[in-house]
Amino acid sequence: MSKRARLEQDEILVDWLSRLPDEILVNIISRLAVREAARTSVLSSRWKYLWTFTTCLNFSALKMLWNVKKDPATLEEERYNYINWVNDVLDSHMGLCINEFRLCFELRNSHGSFITHWIFTALAKKVQKLELNLHPVGGGFWPPLELYAFPLECLKLFRSPRTLSNIKSLRSLCLDAVNVSGEVLEFFIYSCPLLDRLRVVFSLDLLSLKVVGSSVKLKYLDICYCYFMEEVEISAPSVRSFKYYGPEIKLRMENVPQLLDISIGGGYGVRMKHAISPIMSYFHQLETLELGFVLNAENMQFPQCELPKLRHLTFNVLAFSSKSLLGLSCMMEASTFLQKFTLKTVYVGSEIVSERKFRDCLHQHLKVVELIGFVGLPIELELAFYLLKSATTLEKMIVDPTPPAVLGTPWEFENYKKKQAARSCAKELEPKIPKGVELVIL
Repeated sequence: MSKRARLEQDEILVDWLSRLPDEILVNIISRLAVREAARTSVLSSRWKYLWTFTTCLNFSALKMLWNVKKDPATLEEERYNYINWVNDVLDSHMGLCINEFRLCFELRNSHGSFITHWIFTALAKKVQKLELNLHPVGGGFWPPLELYAFPLECLKLFRSPRTLSNIKSLRSLCLDAVNVSGEVLEFFIYSCPLLDRLRVVFSLDLLSLKVVGSSVKLKYLDICYCYFMEEVEISAPSVRSFKYYGPEIKLRMENVPQLLDISIGGGYGVRMKHAISPIMSYFHQLETLELGFVLNAENMQFPQCELPKLRHLTFNVLAFSSKSLLGLSCMMEASTFLQKFTLKTVYVGSEIVSERKFRDCLHQHLKVVELIGFVGLPIELELAFYLLKSATTLEKMIVDPTPPAVLGTPWEFENYKKKQAARSCAKELEPKIPKGVELVIL
């Protein structure tokens, strides 16, 4: 198609779109990223300000983050550009309400005045989904960085009648690399009648949290890598999903009849028995379960249990010179109707050998197996061969060499040579693939 023909086609499309009411056009624009939405202003005089009514302010900055990843010296310059970008958009925005407000860039407490202003602006516009992802580009948090601290004094302003009426629209709150206390989180939990999702990652101020009461509407609670966490109490009929990764804590759970999904675990020093003891009484009702732990002899001693409703089992493990992965099949055996098994693995150490000591067990309902973080070690191939043999109704086996920690990030496409070597090892599975089973090597 010639350039002239394309221009004529674009004009016809804009002409057709321009017949639509403003409300529908704003709805369409709100499905675009902020930068793309702003570009629609050049289409015609009518479109010039439509984007300023967008209901989605997603300040994703993958290109900026990628530039910083390649050259860390550009971090301060890109921070300056990011802050100016957000300020410019908010100054231009004329909509009274927004559905989503998302920050995604490495900002610290020294930028707190900007961040706090942005939060209040979003709440004033009755935001429904609020996400602050201030995660460092390099991923490191130790020693602790100067994370942005959610101001405790803001609670006084939040409790004022005008602000309180605005925050009641909040449905989802996600805070990553934000220091926030349990007092602030509990204020949102008990003051926002529509809040059904709360996620907190890397908060050094979070020590304890209570989610208690029949009036609480929270359905999804996710707490990860809050290194000074000591206690969590949950007693709310609305809770359907609970995820906790971090140090050993005092966990109390009761009155959670709708709980269907649990992810729990931690790193060094976290004992699997201690982690799962408070949740075992709910195993009978779970449909999905993820356990994360360091792979060692103690953590492989799974307790006797039954998971009659479990459909998806995930192990997220850190393996140090492990002798076998077959011990993981014990939990699979307890899951009579298991349909999907996922293994996410990070390997540390080189002396990893196979040492099989576990009896075979048929998994008659298992349809999908995922091996994420696959590097091609003998113990991985041994587990894969075992599952190909024991899963009598298997439909698909997916092998992904991408490390679990970088899935869904701009860095999941790095280490090409290592991944190619892992893919070559995965091809050793091909001769053993039963008829009707699809092997997918990503």
